[in-house]
Amino acid sequence: MTQGYEPSEVPLYEGREAVEEGYAAAQRERVPFFAVEAYEEGYAVTYDLLPAGRQLAPTAHQEVAERLTREVEDVVGDESLPTAEVSRSVSASLGNVSFFGRKETARRVAAAISRVVLDEANWVEADPPERAPSNRRN
Repeated sequence: MTQGYEPSEVPLYEGREAVEEGYAAAQRERVPFFAVEAYEEGYAVTYDLLPAGRQLAPTAHQEVAERLTREVEDVVGDESLPTAEVSRSVSASLGNVSFFGRKETARRVAAAISRVVLDEANWVEADPPERAPSNRRN
């Protein structure tokens, strides 16, 4: 397993079909999905550890959240780097940060978290869906 990516090495999937193919490959191989996804609105950084049956340990999850905060603040604060409104959703098993105006910016942010997300030493077994806490209310 890789210990992270350099920005230029982060996988890039262009369009919904390519993303779905990437996810299918990750599920077949039981490895994490980690990529920059290109859409009309811009570029998104996505990770999903569930195809590997794993999630981030609490300390690693916190580190990813902190690194994302720093990177996104740097990007948003740099007027030379175009962004749409950047939103993020980061859990122990799934993360998405979108949308960036440039592929290079998205890859920079992805590379910054890849060393934590893809390091197997930071993983724990994922809770099966039936044991995972539910936010639904009856």
